[in-house]
Amino acid sequence: MAKPLDIFGRPARARRLLVCTGPCCDGDGQASAQLAALRQLLIERGLNEESVGAASCVRRSCLGKCSGEPLAQVMPEEVWYRYATGENLLRIYERHVVNRQPVDELLLEEVER
Repeated sequence: MAKPLDIFGRPARARRLLVCTGPCCDGDGQASAQLAALRQLLIERGLNEESVGAASCVRRSCLGKCSGEPLAQVMPEEVWYRYATGENLLRIYERHVVNRQPVDELLLEEVER
């Protein structure tokens, strides 16, 4: 099985930010637009270079945790985030994925169903 690619076309690392672009998260194109914004922000900050280390950002067609808003997940910890902007995705990527410090104010609260 082929290894997934990150948003820069490189093999994804084990330590990564998964961004959901499934129908619930991207029904209006918001998740795809914010993922594109994140990619541009990473390029502007030079974080698309190999110097980032063992971290990746990966688009996923569905993460299976539909909540009616765009979601992301940090792996391998399996920590879930809600977000609304590319800037928030960048904060999650820089703080949690790269520096291992969760962004508490963006954490997805678990809701019993």
